[in-house]
Amino acid sequence: MVGSPVASTHALHAAIAPAAALVDERRALYRLAVDLFAPGAELSDNLADHPIVRYEIGRVLAGQGHLDLERLAEAAAVRVCDVGVAVVSDPAAARLVEAPLRIVAPPGVSPEPLTEADGARFGNALGMVSEGVRLFREIAPEMADDLLAHVSMLAVLKRETSGGVVSASSRYVPGIVLIDEPSTPLEVAEALVHEGAHEKFFDLAIVKEFVDARAEDADCFENSWSHARWPLEQTFAAWHAYTCLAQFSTSAGTEPPGPFSLLPVARARATEIGDWLLEHEEVLLSDARQLLHGLFGSPAGDVIRRSEVDCATLCDETLDDGHFRLHPDVRIRRASTGRAVVGRATQPPGIFWLDPDASWVVGQLNDKTPRSVELLLPQACEEWQTISDLALRRLRTTIGSLASWSLIEPAHTSEKE
Repeated sequence: MVGSPVASTHALHAAIAPAAALVDERRALYRLAVDLFAPGAELSDNLADHPIVRYEIGRVLAGQGHLDLERLAEAAAVRVCDVGVAVVSDPAAARLVEAPLRIVAPPGVSPEPLTEADGARFGNALGMVSEGVRLFREIAPEMADDLLAHVSMLAVLKRETSGGVVSASSRYVPGIVLIDEPSTPLEVAEALVHEGAHEKFFDLAIVKEFVDARAEDADCFENSWSHARWPLEQTFAAWHAYTCLAQFSTSAGTEPPGPFSLLPVARARATEIGDWLLEHEEVLLSDARQLLHGLFGSPAGDVIRRSEVDCATLCDETLDDGHFRLHPDVRIRRASTGRAVVGRATQPPGIFWLDPDASWVVGQLNDKTPRSVELLLPQACEEWQTISDLALRRLRTTIGSLASWSLIEPAHTSEKE
């Protein structure tokens, strides 16, 4: 059995990517998606962070319909009240946030958000949320900065319509947190820790190295308290949330939890799930392993990646007579961190985060002019500050990776003249 976590979640999150950098990379991803489906349109930070905008873009990426820019603008116009988090206040919100309400609702339940139309009742809930945010920042300021950076919106559900939902979030509508009408500030703070941890995980999972495609076929985890069975990615998300709750509980000290609080059981559940994840980590990628092992003070094992031999073979197969170029329909977005995300409007769309080497190579090809390994090699030696043999191996491996994703293609002779 693993021991209790020995490192803070916010420190390990920052080691993978500081919150601001992670948000910036996530915005680059959504802007790339818009480039693919609505060329010429541009997302402001507000639009790129908006949960309904992200839901609509995710729906199109999944092959469900087209991107409706008017729908995005309509969603962004929903009024909110900022009390440390943006709380939905617009009476029109019930229709516009229908997707997350429907996704998290128990069978036969139709949750409704409290809004300005509910008068003093909404005002009281808003005050409670404000106090909950203040309490969160007072109890665990670094954790609050870390997790709240990923919460773009909060909706308070009318208690009589919530169907027992204490708090909820969905990776299909990332960025929005739903909470039942709260009775105490600590209930709000706990919900923000719990769902904020999920929102953090959603962002990590889409822009970092977290779960291998083989995870879909991996064993399910069955928990001991409800005997629910979770697929691996959901299991990791649950472990991450319980770990954050356990650390928050330690900081909260003597604050009495509510009757539905998970704080008293968070440590035991995090340990149970963590034990299982360590036994199934072969489908976890490098950042997920770093987080899992970092929280328990144990070294992460090696992560199996595509071999350089395979990539060199792909490079040879792609080069034709030695020249290659970006595929004409490739689109590129580069985050302020320097990382590049590229995509093609295929069905389903192909979107790939590039490592530093691949980001640099794609940058050299961005003008669509054909290049060869020989042309790139002197620049690569200078950029990577390494000798020719090592630079050549890195170039061939990188070009092979790009070829495996169909992001580059051989250039015809006429295009090089």
